[in-house]
Amino acid sequence: MRRVLVPVTLVTLIVVGFQLAIFSTLRFEGVVVMLVWLWPLCVGLAGYTSLALSAALVAGLFFDTHATTPLGLTAVVGLLLAYAASRLGREGVGDLDSAAWWVTPLLGALGGFCAPLLYTFLGFFTLNFGLWRGSLLDAMVVNAVAFFLLARPFTRVARSIGGARERVRR
Repeated sequence: MRRVLVPVTLVTLIVVGFQLAIFSTLRFEGVVVMLVWLWPLCVGLAGYTSLALSAALVAGLFFDTHATTPLGLTAVVGLLLAYAASRLGREGVGDLDSAAWWVTPLLGALGGFCAPLLYTFLGFFTLNFGLWRGSLLDAMVVNAVAFFLLARPFTRVARSIGGARERVRR
C-alpha cells in the first residue's frame, strides 16, 4: 500500500496541476470540467478504496487552496464520489476487462452528473450561496460528457498504478 501511495499522490498532484493551469481556464458552455473529481472516481472504479479516498482528499484540498471555494468542499465531493465508485469497483462493476466497454464511461458520466449537484447542495451548508452562479444543469451535463469521455483512460492509469500493489504482494 505504501509503495502505491507515492505514485498515486504524484499523479494526483499532476492532475491538480492540469486542473489549475489548463482546465480551470478552459470553459465549455461556461462550465469548468473538474478533473479533481474524475481522478478519485476512476481510482475508486479500479477498486482501490483507500487510494481513491486519499487521492480525493489530496486533490480536493490542493484545489481548494488555489481556488475561491470553501476549503474542503471539493474534497468532500471527491470523497463521496471516490467512496461510491470504490464500492462498485470492489464488486467488479467498473472492471475494464470483464464488464462491457460502456460500463466505466457510464459510471463516470453518472459521477460527473451528480458531482456539481452535490457541490452546490453541500455549499449551502457552508453558507456559501454564491456557488449557484451559472446553470447547474449545464455544469451537470458538461461534466457528465467529459467524465464519459475520460473515464476509461483515467481508470486505465489508475489500474496500472495500482497494479504495482499486486506485483509487491507476490
